[in-house]
Amino acid sequence: MTTDTISQTPRKGKIERLIESKAPERKDFEEYRVEIQRHYNGPAGAFLAAGSFISGHAPLAKRLFRPEAFDLAGVKRILDAGCGAGQFTEIVLEQCDPDASITCFDLSFEMLRRGRKKIPSSRTRPATADITRMPYRDAAFDCVICGWVLEHLPDPRIGLCEIARVLAPGGRLLILTTETTFFGAWVSRFYKCRTYRRDELRTACEEVGLYWTREFWWTRFHRLLKLGGILVAAEKNGFR
Repeated sequence: MTTDTISQTPRKGKIERLIESKAPERKDFEEYRVEIQRHYNGPAGAFLAAGSFISGHAPLAKRLFRPEAFDLAGVKRILDAGCGAGQFTEIVLEQCDPDASITCFDLSFEMLRRGRKKIPSSRTRPATADITRMPYRDAAFDCVICGWVLEHLPDPRIGLCEIARVLAPGGRLLILTTETTFFGAWVSRFYKCRTYRRDELRTACEEVGLYWTREFWWTRFHRLLKLGGILVAAEKNGFR
């Protein structure tokens, strides 16, 4: 796992615009939300876990949750927002403190069912929920992990505001999302999502009091070719 200073991304080019999915633009958000729910209930969701291993993200994610990277030590209330089939939940269970509690939710009930079958742990608290209106009280969590969710929103601030609300002051956040690159555009076609530029996402985070602290790359190869999406740690402004 490599790190770097917070960098900028060129604006979306013609090729990326041509390839990128238009699903988020074709319908209003509520209709698109229902479409995505169906999409992940079906074959796309079933492929997700296998796809994580094919891409190498699943095994590489174990390197992400380490003391020298995104350290889970000391956090007791963890939220896996948009947990899917539990790709990160499983790793978090291995790496977090034994007395930490893990709440995980997803919009797709079928994805939760797949995750529950894969991770039959009593330490997790699964729920069907929407990142734009989470059923949790203010400052309920010390740590939030949001992997591959924000790209399903027309504006990232819709979800980021909710994350900032449920995250305690000084709490840690890990964001993973599809980036505006040639390869990111192809990913967006399969998962019917949009992509983000780094400067665009960083500005959106700051507007709701979430400040980037560290940037990650899966490997030096990913960093060189700008692969693997945006992986960034952030903290909630304690004075917000």
